[in-house]
Formats: sequence, C-alpha cells, structure tokens
Amino acid sequence: MLTTIPMETGALAGGAKESELHLVSGILLKLDLKNNRGLLTTDLGGPVYFEVPKAYLFENVTVGARISLRLDEEGRALKVMDTSIPDVILMPDPQREVQPAITLKEPMNR
Repeated sequence: MLTTIPMETGALAGGAKESELHLVSGILLKLDLKNNRGLLTTDLGGPVYFEVPKAYLFENVTVGARISLRLDEEGRALKVMDTSIPDVILMPDPQREVQPAITLKEPMNR
C-alpha cells in the first residue's frame, strides 16, 4: 500500500502545483544515477519507483538511508530530505534536580 500526502507549501520547484506534489518516506533500496531512477520502500513495505531529474539532489544520500522524497505527479523527485533518527538521544541526568518552569504562590484548585 502506498501512502502519499499532498504538499501545501508556498514556493515550489519547477512550477508544479501544490495539489500535484506528494511526500513519501521510507528506506532507499536502489539508486541508479546513470539511468536516473530509484526505488524506495515505505514502512508498510510498498515499493515507490521514482525518477531522478537532478542527480545532485542525491549527492549525500546512500542506499539504505531513511529519507523522504517530494515527488511530482509523474514520479520525479523534486526534493530529498534526510529523516534518520539521531544517533544520540540526550537523556536528563538523574542526579540533577529538575527545576519547575514556574513557581506557584498558591496551590492549583481543580
């Protein structure tokens, strides 16, 4: 099953209309810049084939990366966005005392 979400942005590349753009996210399985084609698989396992009109969009993208693509109505990639999860997630120090954001003068009544 392929899920696409129409984009609602102001300035769009190539003069495409807002209703003609789709956003898909998943894992990049194949990228063939010689033939200007690629394959992405969504989290539900659905394949999304797309065209690569501008190879420079994929300069810093590797196969196996989690990305989001903005596609036009004809399946051409207009924008590539990295959606990887950060390697380090900062956790609060359990030895540090947490200060309240505000100090109440009186207790709150419900």
